[in-house]
Amino acid sequence: MITKYTRAYAYVRISTNKQLDNTSIEQQIEAIEKYCKENNIILVKTYVEEPASGESFSNRPEFKEMFYNVFQEENNIDSVIVFKQDRISRNSLDSQYIFNRLKKANKNLISIADNIDTNDPNSKLIYQILGIIAEVEKDLIAFRTSLGMEKTFENGDFNGGRVFGYNLVNKKLVINEDEARVVKYIFDCYSNKMWGYRKIASSLNMQGIKTKKDNYWSITAVRTILNNKIYNGYVKWKGKYKKGNHYPIISEELWEKTQKLLSLRSYTQEKKHNGSFPLSGLLKCPTCGGAMVQGNANKKYKYYVCSRFKNSGSKACKSNLVKKEYAEQEVLSQVMNYLNDLNLSVPLQTVVMDNLKSELEPIEEELKLLEKNLRELKREKQDLIQLYTKKIIDIDTLSDEMKRVQNQESEHKEFKILLTNQIELKNNNDLLPVINRIANDFNSFFNLLDDFDKKELLRLLIKEIQVNTGEKPKDRTIKKIVYEFDQKLFKEINNELV
Repeated sequence: MITKYTRAYAYVRISTNKQLDNTSIEQQIEAIEKYCKENNIILVKTYVEEPASGESFSNRPEFKEMFYNVFQEENNIDSVIVFKQDRISRNSLDSQYIFNRLKKANKNLISIADNIDTNDPNSKLIYQILGIIAEVEKDLIAFRTSLGMEKTFENGDFNGGRVFGYNLVNKKLVINEDEARVVKYIFDCYSNKMWGYRKIASSLNMQGIKTKKDNYWSITAVRTILNNKIYNGYVKWKGKYKKGNHYPIISEELWEKTQKLLSLRSYTQEKKHNGSFPLSGLLKCPTCGGAMVQGNANKKYKYYVCSRFKNSGSKACKSNLVKKEYAEQEVLSQVMNYLNDLNLSVPLQTVVMDNLKSELEPIEEELKLLEKNLRELKREKQDLIQLYTKKIIDIDTLSDEMKRVQNQESEHKEFKILLTNQIELKNNNDLLPVINRIANDFNSFFNLLDDFDKKELLRLLIKEIQVNTGEKPKDRTIKKIVYEFDQKLFKEINNELV
């Protein structure tokens, strides 16, 4: 007899909370590998998540990649294995959604510690119960954590984290003298020397001073220091402040002076030069490789500039100005040529029509079910009349029941009209000329978009835009556009569709 092997993915993670049942990654992997060996399961890949919350899978990239790959036919995966059900999610709705998706695709979910195998018909109820228990546990953990942090706050103590100017010793804030001098320097420069955020950040970077995370100082980092009441001797919890047990770094007088200046300078001047910068973030600095963003400009001269230079000054990087008009025209021209080479009309039509077809099928099925329900409601009305004529029910009961049935019938008919209209709309072939125009005249289509949509479209098409080095802005030309999809592969797919 030939033994049938199941192919499976494993998923492991540990929680961000320090729970008693927080089994280590190594222990989870060991248990899963042992289970696979004992049950003739081929473990194709183990997805290891960095410490993450079980509240939702939206912030877990490894889980999302695993969940996508398990449905790809070419991977030929039968099962997903976890050590414990709550490794999937501590949200009962998410757990149920995952269970249903796997079940519909004839995929199996195995939870070793919970003794769940969804091949067993009884496992659905057990899975649902465990999902609810996991969510209750999550809420209890959050509640206990919140209570503990609130008590810490009420006692005037800090709730944890890294704060420039202080060290955390035995859960108490202790002044770091070297960093405290920097904090005082920032407040003095802003309040007494009237320096701006950028000048302060640039000065610190020129002196070789780094942030707590060993990064260059930026506008945001300086602003955060100036607005943090911890330096005035306060602790914070859920928007509330309380006098803390730690020593302040900044005097009350200097703090008040700084806050008045911050308030006075908080007025945002209206932009004198309009215009969007759709390549912001896509253009990469030729020196540091960081994102390039909108630079200070006037009506005549507009540039993209290295974001690290803009936020942290010349110590962090060079400005590496790139002319806005040149960059955008060149990129759009190259994108148009790239898309024209792909001959987008056929694949676009195929994708759109396939999507419409896939959307039509469930609507048509729903319409059939609706028509069946309407026929049943019609029979129910006839049955009610018969019951009345045979004096089994009285006139009041007949009236009440007929109203109920007629209300349901009216709702069903309205929904039927809606579904019918959707089917007619999706069967409409007028979309094809529009698709062809977009594919064959991308430039005109792009110019019709508003600034936000232009940015979004470029980010769908482009991964990054590399820039040549040069002494002057005119020398910094577009070096290479890296697209989100492979042209050769796209052409192969296109040839298959033709």
